[in-house]
Amino acid sequence: MKPLRLGVQVLLLCLSLMGAWSSAQAQALSEVEQERQMMRDLQRTQDEIRLMQYRLDDNKISIQPERAYEQDQKLLQALELSGRTVQSLERRSRLLRARLQELGEDAGDEADQVTLHNERMQLRRADAALRADLRVARLVQLEAQQTRQLLREATERYEHAKRWQRDSSLMLLESLPELGQAWPADRQKLSDFAQQWRETWSNSSWRQSSASLWMAAAVVLLMLVLFRGMPVWVSRYLPTGRLRRSSLTIANFFLWFIAIWVVADQLIERVFQRPDLVQTQLELLAYLKVGAWVAAVALACIKGIVLQPRASWRLIPVSTQTQRRLRYFAPAFFLVVYADVISGFFRGSIGVSDAFQSLADGVSSLLYLILYGYGLWVLRDELFNRTDASGQGAGRTGRSWARLAFKGGVLVYTLVLGLFIAGWQGLSDDLMSHFMTMPLLLGLLAYVGMVWLQDMADSLLAYLRHRSHDPDAAPIRMQSQFIIVFFAIARMTVLGLAIWMVSGDWLTEPKQMLESGLDVSREALRLGAVQWRLDLWLIALGVMLVGAVLIHFLRTWLRQSYMPNTTLEPGLQNAIVGMVGYVAYFVLLVICLSMLGVPIESVTWIFTALTVGVGFGLRGIVQNIASGLMLMVERPVKVGDWVEVEGSEGNVRQIRLRATYVERFDRTMVMVPNAQMMGRQVRNLTYTPTSLGAIESRLLFPLDVDADLVMQILRDAVLAEPEILDEPAPILTCDGIFGDGVAFSTRCFINSMRVHRRVRSNLMLDILRRLRQQGISLHPAQRWVQEAMDKDKAEDEDL
Repeated sequence: MKPLRLGVQVLLLCLSLMGAWSSAQAQALSEVEQERQMMRDLQRTQDEIRLMQYRLDDNKISIQPERAYEQDQKLLQALELSGRTVQSLERRSRLLRARLQELGEDAGDEADQVTLHNERMQLRRADAALRADLRVARLVQLEAQQTRQLLREATERYEHAKRWQRDSSLMLLESLPELGQAWPADRQKLSDFAQQWRETWSNSSWRQSSASLWMAAAVVLLMLVLFRGMPVWVSRYLPTGRLRRSSLTIANFFLWFIAIWVVADQLIERVFQRPDLVQTQLELLAYLKVGAWVAAVALACIKGIVLQPRASWRLIPVSTQTQRRLRYFAPAFFLVVYADVISGFFRGSIGVSDAFQSLADGVSSLLYLILYGYGLWVLRDELFNRTDASGQGAGRTGRSWARLAFKGGVLVYTLVLGLFIAGWQGLSDDLMSHFMTMPLLLGLLAYVGMVWLQDMADSLLAYLRHRSHDPDAAPIRMQSQFIIVFFAIARMTVLGLAIWMVSGDWLTEPKQMLESGLDVSREALRLGAVQWRLDLWLIALGVMLVGAVLIHFLRTWLRQSYMPNTTLEPGLQNAIVGMVGYVAYFVLLVICLSMLGVPIESVTWIFTALTVGVGFGLRGIVQNIASGLMLMVERPVKVGDWVEVEGSEGNVRQIRLRATYVERFDRTMVMVPNAQMMGRQVRNLTYTPTSLGAIESRLLFPLDVDADLVMQILRDAVLAEPEILDEPAPILTCDGIFGDGVAFSTRCFINSMRVHRRVRSNLMLDILRRLRQQGISLHPAQRWVQEAMDKDKAEDEDL
């Protein structure tokens, strides 16, 4: 019995091994068939993708979002199929390579190696075929991704073109029929998308997300502590002044931003983040996170910068009444901005109809209009109906800029309201987003950053002056100039960054809107090198306006901040500021002409022609400008000097490139061309500030006068005048006999020519009083003496 039992066991073992081998072989065959079927499907998909690429290759083609959504779903299926194919082929390739490594290389020509050699050759051929299939599958993946990008660009072109097309007005209820026709299909798409989330939530738990409510609660508690402690720390560690307010404003902005962003991000991840999300769900999650980030910035700008609770800490001077009236503006602004960002998801990811998208844009634009309308109404009372308590200086300047910005906002608001009522819902929403909301947020951030940098510079300068015993010393002056220049560059960097973020490459919506709206003018009229295209002219006009504002800031900074910290005289300071302004405007003009398509060579020829014209027709102006430059370099006359020129006498107030402005003593202003200042006789009575002034007088007496008594009277009168200097000593002389009279002269010195007339008048009155007391009278021919003095002065050299 034992041999029989053993034989049965061996037989059963052989049958099981044969069954396992056959099942493995059948499984291998089924996998091969599946891979072949996937490769056939992949080939068909590749043909469809290439056909789609051929249709989308034209840069002018545009596709509706609904049709783009259907094609995008096919591309997603192609990506999924190619991904599964790549995974299957890579797994088989790894198995084949492992088997080849087990077999090793050929060991010789023995008979027992023939089978292994044949197996190696089959495996190598199979591996080469798998590699070829892998290349095809990966190529399909790449082509599908490229086609999705082309499809997205075509959809964006359609949306940009559609912005400038009038839709049915939402306010006039013209869009209801179109919305009723498209609503069943849109409702089905929204229901399918909601069903995806219901299935996701039912198949997974919120515990599988990476969010932590404890972390959100900890952040909120930490922010509350920092909100209470930040004013105390700022007051303790920072010097008194505007630096405290600007630093606290920046701190409040970051605290509000971090708190709102972290809490919103954690809630989004807690509700929506689940494992194994599909592509559309991932896109919604990305929109939700980006929307939370942007809305947090918006709320932090309004709450942390504009509407601080304490009036003394507000960097922007907003009254307490306005702050109370705008207490709900920040959360409403957060919700509107968040909804506006999220509405972009329905445009491309789900593929809703144009009527539904127009409805979403209209609702977003309506919310913006209500919110901004209330804000502008409140700010109108703040800017125009409340009396400015600051009185003068920077307060008036800041309020004038705020009023100018307010008027620009009212203009944009009126334009958007008209477009919304007329039926341009998409365009009105884009204008609100990219031409009002984005400049508002970035403008507030740039303003706070620039003010903080300026306050930091002022604090450092005050510290240097307080630490130094001699603020006018050369090292302190050099350090002050470095601080001023460094922080000025930093402020310009902040301003340039804000402008770039509004109109730069990664925020190209304003430029794309302009180009798509003015696309009809691309084939424009050309007059020589100038392109008469409306979009180029508008862009050049915008650059000209922005450049003019920047040049104004540059000149103001030079005149008020940098130049006073130098040893240059006021006249030369004004001249340098003027030259910098002229050069900057010239560079700005060249840039604008280049933007219009005018080459630099043409600009050079234009200015060469202007130079020739100047040489013939504007010779006097050029002569005055050249003389002005010589006045600034040689400085024979400075601002504040007392001069006599062309019969006019007064103080120099301004020295410009073309003329010098002299204020006469009767408070009238005389404009003297610089050519006359350099080419005519000019008497500068205060050429050097430390030079002394001289008073000369000559009196004629009869021949029978007592000469010694006259000399004593003149000496006593000179010594009695307190403003006449003892050193150099006064000079009293008898000039000789003129006809039947004898002449006496005096020359005395004073500290400054500014008091010349007053001291001379007092001296002459005293001399006449003393002469009358002694009974001495002047010669009747006293006018001869005055003519002789005038002749002597004409023969002397100019002072």
